[in-house]
Amino acid sequence: MTSGAGSAASTDADAIAAAVLTAPAVTALHAGGLRPVVTLLPGRRVDGVQVTDERVTVSVVVAQGVPIPALTDQVRARVAPLAGGRPVDVHVADLQPAAEERPALPPGPSA
Repeated sequence: MTSGAGSAASTDADAIAAAVLTAPAVTALHAGGLRPVVTLLPGRRVDGVQVTDERVTVSVVVAQGVPIPALTDQVRARVAPLAGGRPVDVHVADLQPAAEERPALPPGPSA
């Protein structure tokens, strides 16, 4: 985890989070699991984005049916201008299934 003491970390993490969410393949940011992907800021946190001096890591929920290379291309294209030359790692934390129709209920017993 990274804690940002200044407004630069806040601006970076917030801008990166907003940029990632514009990618059509991304349905949400994800805070990660055993290895949290989060930027800690005074009084709040930015889930799904970790900004360090060495790299930027984003953790996302991907839409079902999107090839992972397409996802990473979309995310990196949006984050690279904000990453200050740092590599951008994309972690797929979860899959959002396609909207499914609810099955019709079977007819009940006649009254």
